[in-house]
Amino acid sequence: MKSEVYFTNMTSNNPNDSLLLKLERLYERTGFSFLISENDKVAIKTHFGEIGNTGYIQPQYARKIVDALKKLNSKPFLTDTNTLYHAKRDNSVDHLETATKHGFTYSVINAPVIIADGLTGCSDVEVEINKKLFNKVKIAKDIYDSDAMIVISHVKGHILAGFGGALKNLAMGCASRRGKIHQHKIAAPFISKIACLACNVCIDACPENAITVDTHAHINYEKCIGCNDCIGACPKNAIKLNKINSEEFIESMMEYAYGSVKDKDDKVLYINFLTDIAPDCDCNPYSDRPIVRDIGILASYDPVAIDKASYDLINKELGLIDSALESNHEEGADKFKGVWRNIDGHMQIDFAQQLNMGTKDYKIVEI
Repeated sequence: MKSEVYFTNMTSNNPNDSLLLKLERLYERTGFSFLISENDKVAIKTHFGEIGNTGYIQPQYARKIVDALKKLNSKPFLTDTNTLYHAKRDNSVDHLETATKHGFTYSVINAPVIIADGLTGCSDVEVEINKKLFNKVKIAKDIYDSDAMIVISHVKGHILAGFGGALKNLAMGCASRRGKIHQHKIAAPFISKIACLACNVCIDACPENAITVDTHAHINYEKCIGCNDCIGACPKNAIKLNKINSEEFIESMMEYAYGSVKDKDDKVLYINFLTDIAPDCDCNPYSDRPIVRDIGILASYDPVAIDKASYDLINKELGLIDSALESNHEEGADKFKGVWRNIDGHMQIDFAQQLNMGTKDYKIVEI
């Protein structure tokens, strides 16, 4: 049976068709309000953006969802989890300050912001899943304790996963910091001795002091947490993603995605924004130009279907010139492969379907 994916486009040429009102109608069409009971604590899972990034979903959109939930006398809150890498969101104090600087304040969103895995990312619950790679996964406690969840995702590329949408938002976004380490350990990179200049740049990039340099750089895999910050820092591309482990890493992400919603009794709605479709994650302290034009907003109860629909809609577009696309500019070509040619972004969708999280067979319902 095909999963329904609701869609509204970006056309907005009169007051009744503002994107905020379109989002409101999209949400109403899903019927999610009928699943919410009075006093339900509803997590609105989003991403507040790293300092310097401007591609994250603006707080005014979250406000529309909050207001709809408050009409039901439920208790909505915006949430995210602390990051693995060391920047301005690796602890709840800095994370909340970042959210505030980006406009996620009570006066704007009409709801509190709660960092779901606590002050240092150690507040989590071990959820038993008994899957291929993990028996248990570490899910942020305040996400686990919520009665329902709306997952708002900014769709874009990703250096490790190729593509980031609802599934990745569940996998990394709902895992505690300890859970992120659990996943990333599989994705540790390797160093090409021939290409390495022994320039020491990677030493400064490593948050765990896991790299030493003599005639070339060496990674201490006991210390390495697999954040892959060193890959982006290397000026000669001498540090590579471990292709052997990349498939297993993506599979581990999907097992975490499965665990994040396992006990939610289907009270989860997914909203994907196909706007400012950047080549890489909003965790970067900058936002590169989009790889295709803005497309619209999708909503579904099926995370597999909404990500597959998002991927397909993006690939139907012409790639933008002077973007990070190195190839695959033509309509129908895989845009994310055009940026991250060694990673198949479809893999996560396939793994999630194998875990019975949803189906790739979908039907677009235009709103």
